[in-house]
Amino acid sequence: MIYTVTLNPAIDYFITLGGELMIDEVNRGTDELFKAGGKGLNVSKVLSVLGVPSRAVALLGGFTGDFIRDSFRDDENIEIVPVRTEGNNRINLKAMYDHKALCINGTGPSVGEEQRNELLDLFGAAGENDTVVISGSMMQGLDEQFLTDASDIIRGAGAKLVIDMEKMSPGTLIRCAPDLIKPNLYELGLILGTEGLDLQTAPQALDRLVGSGVGAVLLSLGKDGAMYVDGTHRLRLTHPDTVMLNKVGAGDAMLASFLGASEKGKGVREALRYGGAAGNATASRVEDITAEDIERFLPLMEVSDMQP
Repeated sequence: MIYTVTLNPAIDYFITLGGELMIDEVNRGTDELFKAGGKGLNVSKVLSVLGVPSRAVALLGGFTGDFIRDSFRDDENIEIVPVRTEGNNRINLKAMYDHKALCINGTGPSVGEEQRNELLDLFGAAGENDTVVISGSMMQGLDEQFLTDASDIIRGAGAKLVIDMEKMSPGTLIRCAPDLIKPNLYELGLILGTEGLDLQTAPQALDRLVGSGVGAVLLSLGKDGAMYVDGTHRLRLTHPDTVMLNKVGAGDAMLASFLGASEKGKGVREALRYGGAAGNATASRVEDITAEDIERFLPLMEVSDMQP
């Protein structure tokens, strides 16, 4: 079983503006769309599209938390495991205009010791054949000590640990010893404390991370594809330029499809192709993707070995 963990869920509110964004004036929009979000929940959505079940652990509170929970009520592949909080989950604004987007993310509520302990107890239920995916930002009240405690419990249970979080110190990352992380290029620089990483210097940075105790790294590169490095593989994913309408959730879709394909017995190369196809499909539209969308992009994905 794959467990996804969303420590700061949100409602993503998409709206399309008719023209340029105006400041100090009324902007009127069309094509409004509300989507239950948060990186872990996004992963569960794409796993479901692939027919892979998951348990989605999420901190939920208020009327927005009710909306998020109810959004998955009819999805037989997703079991929502709510941890209740005081206050409302955040709402994130995504205003699309002139091939650009204005993104404003809310803060969300705070959690206390009770919710922290409930989460840790849930992690203890994972077993040797399970994978736990912790992704996204953390609510106020959770910190890096919580992450290391959670990692100790997950690895102690024999489960695999996947982390996709922007704000982690190198020391905490090594202490957590995840089996897989999925940064983008900017996040990789933050993790390593290195500025100016590019396509030429990234492979060496990935080698350093894997050599320091991280099991594997899936590096998402947007229009430039992705890189994957573990103790055996050094792979580069490339694809043709496609029209990208929406970056929200594309990296989550890549991670989900990579994990889902692996869960179905695909090798690393094929799983990477599926990851790229799902990321491209998500970026090509605002609405949720389908299995047909992923299959449509799959033939465009190419995987090759990177030189040492």
